[in-house]
Amino acid sequence: MTMKSILKLFSDHGTFVQPDALSYISSKENPDEFASFLIKSLREYPLFLALETIKDIEASIQHLKETPTPQTPAVIPSPLPVIEKTIEKELQKKLLSKMYNRSAFVKETSDEEEEEETEDDEKTKETKKTPQPIEIKTVRGWRPLAKDYDSEVRIINDITGKRTSEGTTQDFVSLFRNRYQVIRKILTTQRREVAQYIPINRIRKTMTDVQLIGIVKTVKTTHNGHRLIEIEDETGSATLMALKSNTEVSQMASEVMLDEVIGIVGKTSKSGDLIIVHNIVYPDIKLHHERKRIDSPLCVAFLSDIHMGSNMFMESEWNMFLRWINGDLGNSRQRDVASKLKYLVLPGDLVDGIGIYPNQEKELSISNIYEQYQALAQQFQNIPDHITVLLQPGNHDAVRPAEPQPAFEKEIRDLFTGKEFLFIGNPCYFSLHGVEILSYHGQSLLDYSTNIQALSYNEPTEVMKLMLKKRHLSPTYGGYTPLAPEHEDYMLISQVPDIFVTGHVHTSSIDNYRGVTLINASSWQSQTSYQKMMNFVPDSAKLPIVDLKTGNATAMDFSKTST
Repeated sequence: MTMKSILKLFSDHGTFVQPDALSYISSKENPDEFASFLIKSLREYPLFLALETIKDIEASIQHLKETPTPQTPAVIPSPLPVIEKTIEKELQKKLLSKMYNRSAFVKETSDEEEEEETEDDEKTKETKKTPQPIEIKTVRGWRPLAKDYDSEVRIINDITGKRTSEGTTQDFVSLFRNRYQVIRKILTTQRREVAQYIPINRIRKTMTDVQLIGIVKTVKTTHNGHRLIEIEDETGSATLMALKSNTEVSQMASEVMLDEVIGIVGKTSKSGDLIIVHNIVYPDIKLHHERKRIDSPLCVAFLSDIHMGSNMFMESEWNMFLRWINGDLGNSRQRDVASKLKYLVLPGDLVDGIGIYPNQEKELSISNIYEQYQALAQQFQNIPDHITVLLQPGNHDAVRPAEPQPAFEKEIRDLFTGKEFLFIGNPCYFSLHGVEILSYHGQSLLDYSTNIQALSYNEPTEVMKLMLKKRHLSPTYGGYTPLAPEHEDYMLISQVPDIFVTGHVHTSSIDNYRGVTLINASSWQSQTSYQKMMNFVPDSAKLPIVDLKTGNATAMDFSKTST
């Protein structure tokens, strides 16, 4: 097995092998067998596979082999399947702890606690149930207007079928170069403040007015409260200081994130080793985006975070949604909206998945991920034939964890038949009858809200405004969102959409930013044990709907709809 084939093997699982780890694997007598063993051991794949992780696995194997059982003092090697199972369990705890940064996930249990958990598992199994089919009544005199119009969907930008990453250093170089060039062009053509920028290596001590464009390398706060920001471009690096006394600049500096591209206006310090910041320039979007309208009376709805297969799937509310979409529920105005519905966009987490978080199996009604998609596909048979459904993966779905995520593989796609289904990547930029939509599951909402103090995870549209301001969905490597170094940065917001939609946080929200309609779609899962632990109450069973003709956005609340 060559180094290239080893890289590809791990890359297929969304994991990039660090150089020293790659050399170590290649040095083995049977590199292919060893690599396959590592893949099998890592049930939850890290973004980067380090040499330390590999040696931890080997050490765990050796320890288990050399440790005698309480009943047998002699050194007897444990059977390999038992060893692997133990290693997998411990590694899963460690990896999940790193992924979610929640110490509560890693919990040692005694034998008595494990027995109690087993009893709880048995009780849970008794209550598990799969969604049952419902009867959709034919409503006399109700005829959907949308049936008279053909679908018009155009994919503008999507990773699907264009994957280039092998996890090499050059991949990272290509990604950041593409990011820098695209945002630099936006800044120089749309922001006069940095239209006359200079390369960093041309900075001189005597300059009183300096305009720079660079990628943020480090961000620190001094003991005096000043903000130190290091940026770099293709020619070199520079250290910036945002003074605490300059309230406006200090506020802007508090929103700076690692690896994003920003513009800087400032002056050199007396010593010449610092740039005193006067202004931080973000690429942003125009003050008044002129969104597109269509002549046809058609609507699009956004259906996020269904989590099919979860015990907390809201079957009753879901059934009311199905009845409404078929004209069998709601008042005259609500039925009129249903008649205009032409598109359903599903921005991720179609199913609950397997092994996403510790003890998830206790909260599953369907423990096989393939069967979860089968159940969802069966439910979608109740969607009227004239509606086009766009399906997008999220972090719970059966695609690579690293973003950008390609569309579902053929094995999943083949389950969805009999209707007009379109499978798209995450994120995806597409248009419906010319109205342009940016759809993104939204895992990086957590990265934004944890890195910027003013933002809240529970206010997703405020985070989305900043994404548009920065023109990037997920700039920072090494955070909550695993990112793949593709040669093109698909997380860039290079074009301004008419509608920007996310999901992930299980909160319903509709807002507007400079003419762009912002939507965080709701969920169809009630409060999970993890959400309860975090004191988070989801805002579920709400369906955001946008009228493509008027641009108006509203929401149907199925959590309060009576049968």
